[in-house]
Amino acid sequence: MPTDPYRGDNLHDQLFVKLFTAARVSIGSDWNTRDVCSGYWRLYRNNRDGAGVEWACGYYPLRARQVHFIPAWVKFTCVCRQPVEHFYIHFDLIGLTGVTVQRLFQKPLAVPLAANPPDPQDIFRVKAFVYAALADLFATIPAGQLAELQAAQSPVAPAIRHIEDHLGELMTNQQLAGLCHFSEDHFARLFRHRLGQTPAQFILERRIAAATHRLAFTTESIDQIADRLGFANRYHFTRMFTKRMGTSPAAYRKQARV
Repeated sequence: MPTDPYRGDNLHDQLFVKLFTAARVSIGSDWNTRDVCSGYWRLYRNNRDGAGVEWACGYYPLRARQVHFIPAWVKFTCVCRQPVEHFYIHFDLIGLTGVTVQRLFQKPLAVPLAANPPDPQDIFRVKAFVYAALADLFATIPAGQLAELQAAQSPVAPAIRHIEDHLGELMTNQQLAGLCHFSEDHFARLFRHRLGQTPAQFILERRIAAATHRLAFTTESIDQIADRLGFANRYHFTRMFTKRMGTSPAAYRKQARV
C-alpha cells in the first residue's frame, strides 16, 4: 500500500482540528458554485458584504468582519454579487461524528471575532484562529447539548484516534476494543451509545470525509484514493462515496475544481 501523506494532527489528544487549506483570495461571480458539500468544515471571513450561501432553508449572508462556519455535510450554493476579499480555512474537527455534527450544527453559523485573520502561511496562528472561533461557536450551544460534544473525550477516544490515523488499514472491533481495554461486545455497545454509530459506520464516514478533501485538493487518482483510504477497489469506493455524497467521486472532483 502506498505511503499515506496525511497523518493525525493531534495537538489535542481527543478533540482536535486538522487543517487542510487556508488562503486569502478575491472572489466574484466565478465563486458561484452550486450544491457544494464536503466531509470537512469551512471557515469564511470577508472584508465586505456581497457574498453568501444558499442552503435548504434559504439565503445566508456572509456578513463582513464576522467569522462564518459551514459545518461538514451541509449542502449549499455559493453566491457572490460583487468582488470581495475572502479569507477561508478548510479543516476537519476530529472526534465529532457526522451524526453529532448534523444534530448540533445543521446550518451556517457566525461568531464575532475581533482578531484579523492571520497570514495563511502561518499554520500555528491559523490553527489558533480556528480554535478561538470554535470556542465562541461552542459557547452558543445550550448546556444540555454540550454533553454530546463530550463523546470525543469518552472511554472510546483511543479508538477514535486510532481510526483517524489508520484510515487506510483494516480495523476490527476486537482490535479497537483492545485499545480501549474493553471486551469486544462492551466496546461495540459503548461506541454506538456514545457516538450514535457503529464502529464500521464511523470508519466509513471518516474515509468518505477524507476522500472529499483528497478529491478537491490533491492530484491523486481515484484508484489511489480508494487504495489509500482502505476501500477494496475503485468500484467499492465509488459505490460507497456516491451513496453518501449523492454524486460519484469523478463528478465531485470536477465540481470542486470549478
